[in-house]
Amino acid sequence: MAISEEIQIVDLTTTDIEAGLALSDEAGWNQTGEDWRIFIESGRTIGVRDVNGRLVASAAALPYENRFGYIGMVLVTETWQRRGIATRLVDRCIESLRDSGHVPMLDATPAGELVYRRQGFHTLFSLDRWECNSLVTPHPETTATIAVRSDLDRIIDIDAMAIGSGRRQLIEGFFKRSGTQVFLGADGESLAMIRDGRKARQIGPVIARSQSLALDLLGVVLAHCSSRIFIDVLSAWTDIGEWLAQRGFSIQRSFSRMAYGRSKQFGSPDFLFAVAGPEFG
Repeated sequence: MAISEEIQIVDLTTTDIEAGLALSDEAGWNQTGEDWRIFIESGRTIGVRDVNGRLVASAAALPYENRFGYIGMVLVTETWQRRGIATRLVDRCIESLRDSGHVPMLDATPAGELVYRRQGFHTLFSLDRWECNSLVTPHPETTATIAVRSDLDRIIDIDAMAIGSGRRQLIEGFFKRSGTQVFLGADGESLAMIRDGRKARQIGPVIARSQSLALDLLGVVLAHCSSRIFIDVLSAWTDIGEWLAQRGFSIQRSFSRMAYGRSKQFGSPDFLFAVAGPEFG
């Protein structure tokens, strides 16, 4: 019998947050304990333990308010890799989302894309993670404003328009964190968010009615940054990529946004310039 058939898949709780962080830290990912808490409390997070009770693998299904949900945190510690465990966990997440009436979606690395295609996913578009350790950027002149608590519903509505589903729990959770800043465009329909991550500050989502408005907002965000930064930009926005490269960014890795089955594009990607992260969409 294969090891992947012998394993026991268990539901994780908030008592597993530190163990989850150990997995994501081993992989060099940027998730914080607060991110793990979102998956555990707002979705279904599953894992595998070894004979000593140590968490050695994980995956999470995070349903949004309608239409679809995200599969993320697919992690297997090095000594347990290449045993079919990740595939088993993703299958379980697919089942969980479909049972609740949600289309499963995920963001995959190039290697993962090949595996997920065999599991029934197809590619919608590609993303590039840009990284910067030392910024080269002037302070911009802008009419953007820093969001305050009264703007939360507006922020959630703008996000839902671009993403294709309400994500109140996620966006409100981000907004409440002490290290989060949200900048709103003067048009009332654009925003850029930045929050603290485990390894770097994460920019996203960035939503705007035009690329020029998105660049204006990014200029404001970068003017408030002095540390390592990640931003996951849709590959189609080549002007954004060139602008980031001029300011010291380089591509760290790429992803493909994938949807399960015959599902078409969700939301309005023409207005989506950077996502909240490959684990959240």
